Amino acid sequence: MKTFRGKTAIVTGGGSGIGKELALALAGDGANVVITDIVQERIDEVKGLIEGKGVKAGGYKLDHASLEESKAFAEQFAKEWGDLHVLCCNAGVGHGARLEETTLEEWEWVLGVNLWGVVYMIQLLVPGMIERQEGSVLITASGAGLAPMAGMAPYNLTKAAMVSLAETLHMELVNHNIGVTALCPGVINTNIVRDGRIHASDGEENPVHSRLVDLYATKGTDPAVVARDALKALKRDIPIMHTPGHVWPLYLLHRISPSLYNWLGRYFWKRGRAFLLPVGPEK
Repeated sequence: MKTFRGKTAIVTGGGSGIGKELALALAGDGANVVITDIVQERIDEVKGLIEGKGVKAGGYKLDHASLEESKAFAEQFAKEWGDLHVLCCNAGVGHGARLEETTLEEWEWVLGVNLWGVVYMIQLLVPGMIERQEGSVLITASGAGLAPMAGMAPYNLTKAAMVSLAETLHMELVNHNIGVTALCPGVINTNIVRDGRIHASDGEENPVHSRLVDLYATKGTDPAVVARDALKALKRDIPIMHTPGHVWPLYLLHRISPSLYNWLGRYFWKRGRAFLLPVGPEK
């Protein structure tokens, strides 16, 4: 798909961060954009920004971990918007903790949004693309889905699954003229850490969380850069898009020498870090 002008796109989790910038980038390229989010105020704000680009905008409050809500959304979208051309499965949540501090409820929360939320959208919406023999799908994974770090087991699991899902569909859907890309961002200036569940073991205070929030806010890449790379990947049908450049070193190390990567991961974890991120055990 060389251009999105006149097409209709869905961006899940489009109320902030990467999702917001994806929605604006698609609108800037001429697409009509529908977003979902769990916060109505975010939906209203981004809808206005999309409409300001001269295209149609829609917004729906939706918990992507709910199959019932996902089905209702898919049905409502078909009635109100008709054909779907671009699906960006972007909604996701962040989580960081040692295994012994992670509860089953948190596993269910992370898998519900990051894994099942994507599966629901794929199963409910992609068959329509197959029927029309046209479409593009973007699945927001993570650099952690390519090169996992300690202290993020539920998150890593879901993002690795998203990379595998996207690669599988990239091969499978070629016969239907549908492109699929796994978007694998690194440290990006979004709310995923602020809104996520990051644990420490020092009572009610959570300095790990606050340090990570500061890191993402001060060192994180502008999500508009990620959105730009995402659209480039969709137009060129690139199966995996790493963005930005700081994702490459760990990914290449993991590919070239998994044993060395694992050794470094254990080394930094013992010293209170998951590589460069301060989320490991206390020193």
